[in-house]
Amino acid sequence: MRFKALPSLACLPCLLILSLSYSSVALSGYRTFLDPRSMAMGGTGVAASTKFNATSHNPALIAFNRGSKPDKIYISASLGTRELYDYDLEDDIRDYQKSTLEEDFLEDVSESNESIGNPDIYKVKVAAAKISGQQLKKKLKDLNLSSYRSDETSAFSLLVDTDPVTINFYTRREIREIVTILNKENDLIDIIVASLEDPDNVSTPQGNFEDLLDPTVDSTYFEIKEFGATVATTNVYDYNMPISWGFTPKLIEMNGSHISNKIGDYDVANPPDERLSTGLLEWNLDVGFAMLLTDDFLEQELGLDGFWLEGEWVFGFSGMNLFPTDFTPFGAGRADPELPATKRAIQALYQVGMAHYRENFMVTMDIELSEHEVFDFEGLTRFLSLGGEYYWRDDFHLRAGLRINTVSTEGAAQDTTTLSGGFLYQPHGFSIETAIMVNDVEIGGTIGLGLSF
Repeated sequence: MRFKALPSLACLPCLLILSLSYSSVALSGYRTFLDPRSMAMGGTGVAASTKFNATSHNPALIAFNRGSKPDKIYISASLGTRELYDYDLEDDIRDYQKSTLEEDFLEDVSESNESIGNPDIYKVKVAAAKISGQQLKKKLKDLNLSSYRSDETSAFSLLVDTDPVTINFYTRREIREIVTILNKENDLIDIIVASLEDPDNVSTPQGNFEDLLDPTVDSTYFEIKEFGATVATTNVYDYNMPISWGFTPKLIEMNGSHISNKIGDYDVANPPDERLSTGLLEWNLDVGFAMLLTDDFLEQELGLDGFWLEGEWVFGFSGMNLFPTDFTPFGAGRADPELPATKRAIQALYQVGMAHYRENFMVTMDIELSEHEVFDFEGLTRFLSLGGEYYWRDDFHLRAGLRINTVSTEGAAQDTTTLSGGFLYQPHGFSIETAIMVNDVEIGGTIGLGLSF
C-alpha cells in the first residue's frame, strides 16, 4: 500500500509535535479524536476537556475554570496519524485474481446453456453450476469489505482567555484514505442459477456476467479543512454554580476522490492516483454547554447526599456539525463507472458527559446520543467512552481510558473495546502530552506540546 509523507512541521509555528502511528479498523466514523488528552482518556472530552482541546469536544469548556486571573494566551498544536496495521486487502486482491472460481462458474453456466437440448446433460451441468456458484458466492462474501485505511490529522489553535469571554481561533485538517473491496451483486449468482433451474419462470440477467460478477476495489480519499473561532463565556448562578456556554462557527472545505476499479483490473503495486474535487466550502456550527454541580445544588435541589458528593461534578453537552451535510467527490458522470462520485455524509454528533473531580484524581464518561453514519460507506456507530486522570504531582498526571463501540453494523467500525493511556507533564506553563491506544486490531499513540503565557 502506498503511503504519503506527513505534512511539514513548518506549518505548525511555535510548536513541534511528534507523532507515532495510530492504527484502526477500516470504515469507522468521521472524527478521529487524535488529540493526546482525548486519546489517552478513551475519547472523552464533553465534560473533561481542557482549554487545549475543548474546541474539538465541547466549545463551552474553553471558558470553564477561568480563575481569578483569566488574562492568558494558550497556544497548542497537534499532529497525528493512524493506520490499519493488520489487514489482508492486498493478499485478498491477489488471491482473487489468481483464483479460477469465477471462470469455473461462468464456464458451467455456458456449458449449461449449450446443453439445453439434452435434458440429462443439462441437469448435470446445472448441478455443477450450482456447486461452483456456491463456492464463488462464499469467496465473494469473505472478500466483501476487506479494507485498508489510514488517517492523518493536524491542528493549530490560539486561545485568548479574557473576561467576560474566551476566544479560540483554530484550524484543523483531516485526511482519510480507504481502499475497500465491495461485492455489489450479492444475489446475482442465485438469480443466474435459478434461471438455469427454472428458465420458464426466472429471466436470465442481462449483460456481461463477468463484468457483473466482478467485485470492485474502491479507492477513496477525503480531505476536510476547518477554520473557525470558538467563543464561550461563564457566569455564576444560584448555589455559586458556574455555567458556561460556547459555540463555534466554522468554515469547512471538503475535497474528495472516489475511484472504483474491477478487482481483475486493480494493480496492487500501482494503485490509482487521487482525482480530487475542489472548491466546496460550507459553514457549520458546533455548540456546547457545561455546568459545575455544587454540593448545595445537589443536596437542596436534587435531594442527594453521601460521601460521593465530595469533590466537584461537571455536566457537559455538545452538538458538533449541527447542519449535516454531504459532498461529492470528483466524478465524470454515469458514462465513467470508474469515477462514480458517490456522495459522502458528514453527520451531526450529539453527546453528553459527566466528570467527577477529587483532590488527587478525576473520572469522566461520555455517551454519544446519535447513531451516526460512517464517513464513507453505510453503517452506524455509537461509542461509550470512559476516562480518568491521576494527579501524581502537580506537574505530572497519569491518564487512562476505555472506549466501547455499542453499535457495530456491517460497514461500520468493527473495533469493539479500546484501552488507552498516557501522561501529561506541564512545567512552568509548558505542557507535554503523550497517549497510546490498544485493542485486538489496533495499537498506536501520539505526542503533543502546548504553551500558556
